[in-house]
Amino acid sequence: MSSNVFYDNANEFATLTVTFKVNNVATDPTAVSCIITDPSGASVTHTYAGTAPADITKTSTGNYKLDVACSPSVTGIEGLWSYAWVGTGTASDVQPGAWRVLALDQARWYVGPDELKDRLGITDTSDDSIIADVCSATSRWIDQFCGRHFFRMTDTRTYQPEDIWLLNTDDLVSVTTLKIDTDGDGVYETTWTSGTDYMLKVGERSFNTGQYGEPRPYTQIQVLKGGGTFFPFTWAFTHPDRVQITGVFGWPQVPSAIHQAALLIASDWFKLKDAPWGVAGMGDFGVVKTSPNPWISDQLRPYIRGRGKVGV
Repeated sequence: MSSNVFYDNANEFATLTVTFKVNNVATDPTAVSCIITDPSGASVTHTYAGTAPADITKTSTGNYKLDVACSPSVTGIEGLWSYAWVGTGTASDVQPGAWRVLALDQARWYVGPDELKDRLGITDTSDDSIIADVCSATSRWIDQFCGRHFFRMTDTRTYQPEDIWLLNTDDLVSVTTLKIDTDGDGVYETTWTSGTDYMLKVGERSFNTGQYGEPRPYTQIQVLKGGGTFFPFTWAFTHPDRVQITGVFGWPQVPSAIHQAALLIASDWFKLKDAPWGVAGMGDFGVVKTSPNPWISDQLRPYIRGRGKVGV
């Protein structure tokens, strides 16, 4: 590999190299190919002086190179890429390997690689791939623990009403359109107007996003207009998700406590690579074992949303 960290972008290239040998001597195979499989499971076979794509280059006897753009065939999929060099004939061999591609959009991370390296006092680049992966994994773990995400995301989501005048939603920063499917046919034919047909609420009896001292999201939609304006009833054999919301989901900004919790978690997570089985070393009284930082739960507890947690 020519780089420690790879990101999802057509201009990001992973350089794969291989050496084929016979009796420990570099030897050219009769044919050379490299099978690349992206995270979606789609595979492309690259060749040297063969059928397209014939983009493998020969650097010297028995040595070959391939540059692979880190942009999956299914847009937006990051994850583990794999490859397999295949030599046939005079130097028959198969040499597999893998590399990981991370999301280019670090706005969805609650701690950045540079911040974590600063916290850990790391100044070189030898651990950059681990650092980046830990930052990404930490952010997604916090989402699961809290039952919500704190980054902004423009999306279209649908909901099943449980009440004719109040709807619980995911965290909302703003609503672009709110549409209703009145008859359950999957078509959202009625568009509601904010301030006339509905209003946004922070909570059951809360309307102000800044009342807790930091910007909070909306979590409910309240019907305002009487008469024929209400969240529809649902019945069997129809589409139950009668409300469609297009808008910005998440939090207005990532809370400082979430950022600090992410730093703590990521720091501990990174250090665990040097503590197999949770053993950090030996002390005067025997084995020194790592233990969870109690401050992490305390910091995250006020941000837990029970209705968003799975399995609780």
